[in-house]
Amino acid sequence: MKKKNTYPECTMERESPEIEVNKEFVESVGNNFRVLPLFEKALFEYKYKKYYSLNNNEFLKCRWRSYVKDFHLRQFEPFAFICVRDFHFYKQTNRLIESESIYRKTDFRHKLKAGPGVDIQGQMPIPQELIMKRGPKKSEMIHKKNLEAKKGC
Repeated sequence: MKKKNTYPECTMERESPEIEVNKEFVESVGNNFRVLPLFEKALFEYKYKKYYSLNNNEFLKCRWRSYVKDFHLRQFEPFAFICVRDFHFYKQTNRLIESESIYRKTDFRHKLKAGPGVDIQGQMPIPQELIMKRGPKKSEMIHKKNLEAKKGC
């Protein structure tokens, strides 16, 4: 399935940058650096900076004009940032697999809030831990058993 062209007015072919050493580049590297950088890295950065300039690249200039022209028609939505927990190690590579994240799974267990309360449907049930215990405390029962055992001796 071919992707729909977002910018139909820009039908020109995308050109690749020419990476050749010329006199202008050699002079700029020699004049602008006290310590010479790696030659290939400096050449790559210099050529791509020139190539991706709106002054020199007609394809980029055309796309930018059409983007700015249709900007008011865009629908603005909040950013959806990728969470680091969605990356999983799968077949010796890191992949973004959102469906396998444990923290995204819904939890259907019933949970009660501490203390009595009222919600939309009426009185909320009181959790078992908060119901008052009736009868003697366990520590008192143990103490009584120990006293009875001592009396029997």
